[in-house]
Amino acid sequence: MAAWQARSSAGLVVASPRDRAVARLHALTEIARSATGAASFEDAVRLTAEAARLALEAASLSISVWERDQAHVRVLVNTGDLAPHELPSPTDEIYLVTDYPQLIALFAEGQGFVHQVAPDVVSTEHDEVMSRLLNELGKASSLSVPLVLEGRVWGEMFVTRDATQLPFEHDDIDYGFAVSAQVAAGIAQGQHLERVARLAYTDALTGLANRRAIDDRLDRVMDRHRADGTVVSLVVVDVNGLKRINDDRGHEAGDRALVHFAGLLAAAAGLVPGSLAGRTGGDEFCVIIEGHTSEDAVRVAEELCRRAGVSLDEGIACGVASTGDPVGIVDTPARLFRLADAAQTRAKRSRAKHPVVAGRGLPLDATVRLADAAERSSRAASPRGDRRRVRRRPDPHQNVLEDVLSTLDHSGASTTRERLEVVADAVARLVDGCSWWVSRTDDSRELLVTVNYSAIRYGGGSTADPEALGGGMTTFPLADYPVSRALLDGGGTIVSAADAGADSHERAILEAAGYSAVIMAGGRDGDEHGWLVEVFVDDISGDVSSLAGVLRALTACAIVAASQQ
Repeated sequence: MAAWQARSSAGLVVASPRDRAVARLHALTEIARSATGAASFEDAVRLTAEAARLALEAASLSISVWERDQAHVRVLVNTGDLAPHELPSPTDEIYLVTDYPQLIALFAEGQGFVHQVAPDVVSTEHDEVMSRLLNELGKASSLSVPLVLEGRVWGEMFVTRDATQLPFEHDDIDYGFAVSAQVAAGIAQGQHLERVARLAYTDALTGLANRRAIDDRLDRVMDRHRADGTVVSLVVVDVNGLKRINDDRGHEAGDRALVHFAGLLAAAAGLVPGSLAGRTGGDEFCVIIEGHTSEDAVRVAEELCRRAGVSLDEGIACGVASTGDPVGIVDTPARLFRLADAAQTRAKRSRAKHPVVAGRGLPLDATVRLADAAERSSRAASPRGDRRRVRRRPDPHQNVLEDVLSTLDHSGASTTRERLEVVADAVARLVDGCSWWVSRTDDSRELLVTVNYSAIRYGGGSTADPEALGGGMTTFPLADYPVSRALLDGGGTIVSAADAGADSHERAILEAAGYSAVIMAGGRDGDEHGWLVEVFVDDISGDVSSLAGVLRALTACAIVAASQQ
């Protein structure tokens, strides 16, 4: 064109070549400036596309990426006056290169071209294809130029004008290239932002989300949970035996195992759309699930356990926590993490082949109590509740004495028997025990009579009836149980089924029920009757190695307080 022309509300305006050049230079500057305001790759594409449309006095403009391996272009953004079927940010708008012959020259040789819908002009086959496309879009002319990044064609900038505007002509191609160069620079900046974001939010080894991305997502989804009750679930996983792999086969083998597991995790998370699979660090991974039921989260966890059981030497330990399950108030990401982590701790202790789900265990679920213990521990270590400490392993015994005494004070129990029953039950549930027994000597002081017991669950997979322990006896000759006799004078101990030197009668009881140990404590009341409290545990229960002294102190408190009433 001899002069730059544009249509305004006052009609057709013709500018001088100098004004045209100044205006175009200003427009190119605006494209560059628009890219500086981009916060992400998507922003960079959208902002530069709109600035380019204005620079070219176009009705609409589209930016597409050339996906070479699939021989098609995928539209990233449409801006301006769009046809009814066009979307500003399409997800599936794709054009095959083979359907538009001129695109082959554009991508292969970096050529630009224009097209006008002109009924009185003899059309070639590719002209007809372009005319049909423009008619579908409600446009009269188009300009197509390549977007070149790092020396090769990256995509296409497709620009249209409608029938009220001057059509694109061949002379516009050069300016189109100048515009596309600025757009390409903006896209390159957006790619840099994307790479930075990817490094900031991606685990370098596995390619999964890293801890920062996990924390950000948890913050957002828990905000929605607090606002409208959206169900949020968390699957937490440890890869078993990683240290052994590192020690026996080297850290490269350990890294390969982690990368392999990351693939399993991503595949299982894919069962529920929108899930985020991430690595929290070391051999620890998680999946965040939002807006689906807790059963969906369990389904992901079950599938993950199945896949890992087949392809990993020692499988995984998997815990699940969901706001959709009965786990009390969960209003912070840290609380949800602690619940899931406590469930995973139980799974690891028991070498469970299936996930352990918080809130689906005991009447007073031990998983919730483990999470409570972890929260107290975290607060003590970090008054501000820094969530970077949520992976701190919970110590369920740290506040056992305090918790049980508080339970005892509020129980209303008054007699020695009642108070000892409260102690036994509270301790058993705090350590995820299997059962508890409270016994008392008879008037002869030679027999120990079980006055009450509670079978919370069977131990070690045993199907033994708790009443059958000891051959159905509820009365035991103290002469056969020297350990128990000694404890009646005040004391506490732990008998382990694995201890070959332990009392054979005590070990026989443990083996019959599939228990791994019993914590025992005793004392005498004011009438010189001896009392014995026993808490039985198995491999699922927590570490009770330091609990004998605690149970001894609690037993003494219960007996003394009852005698003073």
